[in-house]
Amino acid sequence: MAEKIKKTIWAKLTKFSDKDLDLEGKEIEWIKKEEKKKKAEELPKKEDWWLPQIAEGKLSLDIYQKNGKIIVKSPIAGVKSEDLEIIIDKDILTIKGERKKDEEVDEKNYFHRECFWGKFSRTVILPTKVEIENVKASLKNGILTIILPIKKEEEEIKKIKPKK
Repeated sequence: MAEKIKKTIWAKLTKFSDKDLDLEGKEIEWIKKEEKKKKAEELPKKEDWWLPQIAEGKLSLDIYQKNGKIIVKSPIAGVKSEDLEIIIDKDILTIKGERKKDEEVDEKNYFHRECFWGKFSRTVILPTKVEIENVKASLKNGILTIILPIKKEEEEIKKIKPKK
């Protein structure tokens, strides 16, 4: 009786029927172990789980509209304005830059590492056309602010009444 209860509980835990466990118990356990091994090999290294290795960093952006202007804000602490490049091409905004290290630290001396050092970029499609000639940008307290005046759409349809 005790053996029957154990099998039923085991069947519930493993989602296999009692019959499957009786006939193929050892084979099923072996297959499950092999599947776990495969999955473990496919997973990234433990140290890469919390910070994937990428060639170039990506900026976080807030983009909103205020008083007929599109405002773009991005925290980019540690970046000098001369290390930034802002490109506007029609309705595409690209921000490029580089966050340079102020000291070199040997990799083996790190306990924890989250900060991104190196080149970064971000490209976004703006929701509307902007007046490129009136765009302004500032960098204050580690926050990049770009102000893009919205271009007033000119009517493409014109109604004309014929003269008599």
